[in-house]
Amino acid sequence: MHQKRYGSGKRNLFILTLNTYNNERAIYEIIPLRDSAIKRSVVFAGRYSKNITLSDNLGPTCLYLETEEEINENNYYKNVQRLLNLIWLATCLPVEYLTEDTEEYNDFECLYDDYKCNIFYNPNIIHGLVSDRSPISRVASYSMLMQKLKNEDFKKFDNSLNTYTWAQEIERLPNSHLKYTLYMMLYLSSIDQLANASQIICNGNFVCEECGTKISKRHETSRISEIEKLVKDLLTGNNVNNHVEFIKRLYGKLRSAFLHHGILRGFEKEGGFLFGASSEKQKELLEDMINIKMLNRKLLESFLNKRQIKDNY
Repeated sequence: MHQKRYGSGKRNLFILTLNTYNNERAIYEIIPLRDSAIKRSVVFAGRYSKNITLSDNLGPTCLYLETEEEINENNYYKNVQRLLNLIWLATCLPVEYLTEDTEEYNDFECLYDDYKCNIFYNPNIIHGLVSDRSPISRVASYSMLMQKLKNEDFKKFDNSLNTYTWAQEIERLPNSHLKYTLYMMLYLSSIDQLANASQIICNGNFVCEECGTKISKRHETSRISEIEKLVKDLLTGNNVNNHVEFIKRLYGKLRSAFLHHGILRGFEKEGGFLFGASSEKQKELLEDMINIKMLNRKLLESFLNKRQIKDNY
């Protein structure tokens, strides 16, 4: 058994229960992405149910989708999940949702009249880890910028963003301090997925001095060197080298240590870093967690902005 993740028909409403809507505009139209079946996509300030009386409080973020075909498990990712990933990237707030029956509505405008929240902006309130005054406007920008990526870069960004979202989902699980190494690995993997593939430097051979046998030795750039190129290409400022050294440190002490030797960086076998580490180590691990998450987000956004096809402007 599994919980159904969408409604019936070609119009769907997703009410993001933990994602508070706080933006200068009540409605944002989102450009449908190139490989989706979406006809219309709208993010708006809504209510948890049309039966709830309007109040003076901010309501949840709502996503309305109108598609060419009914949403099912096979097309769910490209029509729904990718947009939820973009919303999480923009707001730094979770995207768990409820769905409601929309069969009675013929268009968005009729549905909006029943589900809209009149209070959609309070500049004195900041939700999540971002201080943007209108984070949902970023989703509209993201979708526009994604359309201008080359196919290869589109796939890179899409994969990296989904991995970033998985990391955040695992980080929100109960007892997440016992999953520290796992979600930190995913943040590093998300960054790695934005980098170019390792480049061949030489296809030469070694010759054994004892038997004369030729031994093929293909020289390639390392993954960490490609990540370093990525960071220096996408970011500017005095902290670029610090970012590179930070990733190198985690790549060796966390990623490689776990992949090759099963070492758990977060003291998971000792009850997690909250109980098994010294206060000084706890501080280091928490700082690493926040810093890698924010650096991952910054690189995703910079990738979108800098990898545009110039002819599309």
